[in-house]
Amino acid sequence: MENPLIDFLTNALLYVIPILVILGVVVTVHEMGHFLAARWLGTAVDRFSIGFGKPIASWRDKGGVEWRIGWIPLGGYVRFSGDDNAASIPDEEDLATLRSDLLAIEGEAALGRYFHFKPLWQRAVIVAAGPIANFLLAITVFAVLLMSFGEQFYPARVDGVKAGSPAERAGFHVGDKVLRVNGSKIQGFDDIERTVLLSSGTPIDFLVERGDREIEIQATPERGVVIDALGKPQQLGVLGLIQPARIGGVSPGSPAELAGLLVGDIILRADGKPVEGFADLQRTVLASGGKPLALLVQRRGEKLEFQVAPAAASVTDKDGKSRQVWRLGLGQSAGAEVMTRRYNPLQAVARGTEQCWESISLTVTYLKRVVTGRETAEQLSGPLGMAQVAGDLSKRAKAASPDLAMFARNWALLMVQLVATISVGIGFLNLLPIPVLDGGHLLFYGYEAVARRPLTAKVQAAGYRVGLALVLGLMLFATWNDLQRLRVFNLFGGLFS
Repeated sequence: MENPLIDFLTNALLYVIPILVILGVVVTVHEMGHFLAARWLGTAVDRFSIGFGKPIASWRDKGGVEWRIGWIPLGGYVRFSGDDNAASIPDEEDLATLRSDLLAIEGEAALGRYFHFKPLWQRAVIVAAGPIANFLLAITVFAVLLMSFGEQFYPARVDGVKAGSPAERAGFHVGDKVLRVNGSKIQGFDDIERTVLLSSGTPIDFLVERGDREIEIQATPERGVVIDALGKPQQLGVLGLIQPARIGGVSPGSPAELAGLLVGDIILRADGKPVEGFADLQRTVLASGGKPLALLVQRRGEKLEFQVAPAAASVTDKDGKSRQVWRLGLGQSAGAEVMTRRYNPLQAVARGTEQCWESISLTVTYLKRVVTGRETAEQLSGPLGMAQVAGDLSKRAKAASPDLAMFARNWALLMVQLVATISVGIGFLNLLPIPVLDGGHLLFYGYEAVARRPLTAKVQAAGYRVGLALVLGLMLFATWNDLQRLRVFNLFGGLFS
């Protein structure tokens, strides 16, 4: 018998604990960047805090720095000596008073130890060190994973072209090998997809190898439904280049194994319908209601027919309710077509840097398209959205693991990858030229460098108020998106209907 309370607590632990740990790691690295740069430049630091609010633990090191853990685990800060607040926002009167007190008590030489009296370039280095630390964390994680496991990718070859799609209208043929996208050399099919997803309505230039010649093709993706890696539908750019539904894994004891399906088989038809990619197969199985499906399979050039009855499985929705779904026990596309590239340490660092830059570039592209009205802002997420992703990845690791040891390994790998992804995002967010963020400080320092004097206190104060409003507004909007995705409003509505 199901226990709703136990189900709720299980899901809370599955979603909440991973994201709190991840945010704790990412924020600690960010603040440690500020702290280490400050200490390197001889800046006096009063406090290093992980989390906000009253401390649940605190201690002082030999240098007099207070280390504390706040009870609100959604941020952190470094407080420099002389700061009036945790954001290091200077106030003209406070600085004048601080300068006067320091000169009277410690003398002129002591001013050099305090952040706001440091040379401009040193203040800029200390501020920029936080986001840089986030990028270095991501690069390190990417590099370690690349050295340990290599990089898997699908060849950038066209295995199918969907009828009536932008790809067909543009003139793509089965067998074409894509060499460049918008002038940039690509490695695999994923490189094509990343560009297509954020290019609906925007022409893309392809350089394609067809036989013994190279041709140029221009295609414009259209907006359509894309199933993401976690099985969720998204409205993004679609071109119509198809990867076959190639079986990459067969679960022991599953309907697929009992029917005789093998790794490397390609599903051509299911229930009499053409299968144009693994997402098509997933939709057909989920809609089957458990009735046997007729599958047409290609195996090493031979076409075979199978009858497979999906098995029922219980899953928990985001609102905590259990529902029944149907599964064959197949894993996607990890067969012979998947290629693996190995990296030595130097190559891994270089490729990890590329991956970090690719993530930043995609974010910039998305934000530009949102601002120009060519993309909706529904993909912006806050802490709730991050928690959802962490929980979904945890469930994915559990479903793909036959035992506890394998689950721990798979879960750890997915969480480490998520740490890198979130670290890039937080580093980029902090570099936005918005006052109260690191990028806002750097913007003011840029003005100071050009004008040879800082902005007036009134202008800075107004800027910080506007910046705080923008950040809070962005957080509220992202949280609204998260609540919409989690269907919280539907849940509340159902309670009173």
